[in-house]
Amino acid sequence: MRSASESFTGYQIARRAVVHDTAVRSYIQSLEKAGYIERVAGADHFLEQTLRLVKDLGAEAPAVTRSGGASSAGQGNEAMWRTLRILGELTARQLAEHASAGSNVSLWTARSYLKWLARAGYVELLSQGNGDRNARYRLLAHGHTGPRAPMIQRGGRMYDPNLGKVVFVLGPDRIE
Repeated sequence: MRSASESFTGYQIARRAVVHDTAVRSYIQSLEKAGYIERVAGADHFLEQTLRLVKDLGAEAPAVTRSGGASSAGQGNEAMWRTLRILGELTARQLAEHASAGSNVSLWTARSYLKWLARAGYVELLSQGNGDRNARYRLLAHGHTGPRAPMIQRGGRMYDPNLGKVVFVLGPDRIE
């Protein structure tokens, strides 16, 4: 959308992004409701409608719900990743507390995210937790892949948007 000079169509976006038409339609409708794009020339068929970008947020695509509201999906992971990159070494409790400044992150979520990062080789377990002592983790030097948080995906995979690839796949014999 940003690379289109003046206007674009849903068809152009779907083909360029290699995404199914229905996914593009849903996202474009959400962006229109949120005021990021507007219809320039109407057509009966969605893929032929001419659209124009109204609000440009830069390189990151807007995260919106179907109703056009701001989506909070992924904000917890982004906050935890940012916290981990700043502090470098911490427990799940510390991660949850510091990351909760901008969004609500539970202790369970922080523990789970650290376990996934350990499986994918981003952090190392420094000390095992037991009783009232929490496990302690450290972000490894090669774990600094960029500003965007690695994401846990369906099917037991971790994807790093900084690298643009899946960095870990949970084995078929493992239960999460």
